[in-house]
Amino acid sequence: MATDTSGQSIILPALTDPPNISVLATALQAVLDRAVPRFASAAARAATLTAPVEGMLSWLQDVNRLDVYNGSAWAPVLTGGTWQSYSPSWTGSTSNPNIGNGSIAGQYSRVGDSVTFGVKITTGSSTTYGSGSWSISLPVPAAAGVDMVGTVMVGDASSTSAYSLGAAYIPAGSSTAQLYAGGKSDGALLTATFPQTWAQGDRLWASGTYRV
Repeated sequence: MATDTSGQSIILPALTDPPNISVLATALQAVLDRAVPRFASAAARAATLTAPVEGMLSWLQDVNRLDVYNGSAWAPVLTGGTWQSYSPSWTGSTSNPNIGNGSIAGQYSRVGDSVTFGVKITTGSSTTYGSGSWSISLPVPAAAGVDMVGTVMVGDASSTSAYSLGAAYIPAGSSTAQLYAGGKSDGALLTATFPQTWAQGDRLWASGTYRV
């Protein structure tokens, strides 16, 4: 029987060939093997595709990711990169802040298994600051294995217009970034009173890139 002209060795039955359901099933399976099957998770894929072939593609619905089998493991295909908005949660380790009439905005971009994000908080007259150390939610949970570190900047709206720099600590497997400010000997987690006593018009920026 004839095969496809794309070099994939897929059988193409002709109308003049005798009926043979096995041949048709083989041809259909060859097409499916070269399509992009969808799976609920990597675990569901592993349970179904027990002997993947190099070059196979799959889509994981839980993480919205296109993977390719490279001959030894599934690896993400570099897709995406479009910036999109998300709504960060601002939390305290004891009680949560409330943005009130201030503003909080976030954006992120994903390429393969890397996510880059940015968040800006501007406090208002009715903003409350909670208690305990602050964190912000990430757009996508971080991968397990290795901690990541981003950047933090704090702007004081008082007459001094002072700025503080710090780090956004992203623990492996976490859904949040912990916010630090200060230097080698005086760095600490951000709170309602550190690195300043927060008031209307103060600003907080956090950004970073991490693995998912």
